[in-house]
Amino acid sequence: MNERYTDLNGGFAVTIPAGWLAEADVEEGGVLMAREDGSGLLHLISFDREPGEIADPAEELYSFLEEMGIELQEDEVEDLEIGGATEVSLCEYITEDGDGDEKGDPDGPTFWLTAVATAPGRLVFGSYSTPAGEESLERETIIAILKSLTFEEAA
Repeated sequence: MNERYTDLNGGFAVTIPAGWLAEADVEEGGVLMAREDGSGLLHLISFDREPGEIADPAEELYSFLEEMGIELQEDEVEDLEIGGATEVSLCEYITEDGDGDEKGDPDGPTFWLTAVATAPGRLVFGSYSTPAGEESLERETIIAILKSLTFEEAA
């Protein structure tokens, strides 16, 4: 049976797939998740919003990517169906020679899957990266993790 990880700030919870590890990101907040023998890393972090505020996840995603200097076309964002008041939008792209990755892989391009999940008063930002060409090994699991996301009740 898969375990659940609950964010230390209590903002969200996700399922940890079998063979994956999850640990709190004490520097930036949120959780870091990786397959035990995998090459990718998923970072999820929550942000409180005004109580009752409902944000459009696609708009939030476009805004973030614009700040990072990444331009997408509107049809390059996918919406995930997960039910309830939670909405998730994601996009996938490749950066060359570590562009957009502060730790950067100087040896080649990086595949990114970036997502924003929203619910009234809450937002979770997710960023998954792996060397380009290796994304098919973990992509479906990353989507399943995002679909497992639930928001904890605001205090």
